[in-house]
Amino acid sequence: MKPSGAFCAACKMPLGQGDLKFLVTINVMADFDGSLPANGRIEDLESFMRSIDKEDSKQLERDVYQSLGYILCPECKRKFLENPLGLRPDEEGAADGKVH
Repeated sequence: MKPSGAFCAACKMPLGQGDLKFLVTINVMADFDGSLPANGRIEDLESFMRSIDKEDSKQLERDVYQSLGYILCPECKRKFLENPLGLRPDEEGAADGKVH
């Protein structure tokens, strides 16, 4: 099997051309629920809007959205799906793996 230059992002095992491998894509985005803080003032919002005009647009984009991709071997894919957040079994949320 010819080497492909790919390797498992978790265990670093080299993956050859034609080897079974998985692309895991993680999209992280701001979760705005449509509500603004009840104690917020319009002046605070206006101040915030002025402040973002001074920020780097690429950094602002990273603050609200990022997409990451990782190649995993079959074993690391199985482990990832069993516990995608890497939580210890005694931590809350470890069992179901879901937020919503």
